[in-house]
Amino acid sequence: MRLSRYFVVLLVVTFIALSYAHQQFLLISANYSIKNYENRLLHLLDHNKKLMYNVTALESPANLEAKLNSTGVDYDVPVRWAVVVKEKESEPAYTLAKVAERRNAVLKSIINFMTVKAEAQALED
Repeated sequence: MRLSRYFVVLLVVTFIALSYAHQQFLLISANYSIKNYENRLLHLLDHNKKLMYNVTALESPANLEAKLNSTGVDYDVPVRWAVVVKEKESEPAYTLAKVAERRNAVLKSIINFMTVKAEAQALED
């Protein structure tokens, strides 16, 4: 009887020890995955900062001016008296919008001609 009790106690203690070791293993693996995600997040944040710096540098007026000057074309900022307003030209007689509008009107009239119109009538008591 004492020997079987000894084995039962031994099995319970072994099970508890293995459960504890498994929990420690899960904690350590979770810690590694958290560290991995933190490192990945830091890397992405650094990459984002570099990209934002590049966008800011590319959009800067000095950079745009340097690119425009490197083309060899002389650009001048217009003054108010140098701005020319172009008068509106007359519209052509047939534009694509007018042709499409006329075609839709013709199709609509054909469809209205070929369909039977139902008339609603009140019931008399």
